[in-house]
Amino acid sequence: MKNKKIKIEIFFPINKRIVSRFKIINDGTTLKEFLDKIELEELHSLANLSFGVFGKTKDLDYKLKEFDRIEVYHDASADPKKSRELRVKKNHKS
Repeated sequence: MKNKKIKIEIFFPINKRIVSRFKIINDGTTLKEFLDKIELEELHSLANLSFGVFGKTKDLDYKLKEFDRIEVYHDASADPKKSRELRVKKNHKS
């Protein structure tokens, strides 16, 4: 029996924008196997990545399912709360 092919989509950040790509993979592929095979140079240059499917963090041994939406998460460059406080202080000084 031939392996069934499934379609998934991956979302990842590039230059403060979210970009997506569709990929066709074999049914039963794990998240780690998928990440090892894809050729997204942008992913290999980012440090401290984690991954999720539809907003829920997943381990690398998660088996991908048809139409899964893989999301690449990275550490925020700044604490959003502190950034907002700094903007407020700056605007009030003017």
